[in-house]
Amino acid sequence: MTKIKESTVYDNFLDKKVEIEESGKLFDDLPEIQKESERLWVDMPEFIQEEKKTYKTIYLHFRNEKDFKEFVAKYKSVDTDQTISSKTKSMWYPHLSKDENSLKRWFVDDKS
Repeated sequence: MTKIKESTVYDNFLDKKVEIEESGKLFDDLPEIQKESERLWVDMPEFIQEEKKTYKTIYLHFRNEKDFKEFVAKYKSVDTDQTISSKTKSMWYPHLSKDENSLKRWFVDDKS
């Protein structure tokens, strides 16, 4: 058996005692965090996200691979935007594309 030399040095914590903080200390600074977030949100417009529910969900079962391949061939003629494979878990009809705002992010300038 060939031994491989480790390329990274790791801390060895064997036989070392670890001090555990008392329960609840993790959230002691929560009120300060809440105050800070309230300060940052002053005069911001209210935003309510509407819940977008699915109209109908259908579970589609295939008896064998031949039936699945036949379905995939027929579906390709209906919707060319999305592909179906044996790994496909779900899909939308018609194809649900990312909207132009899906990659935008908001950042807070904390220097003010």
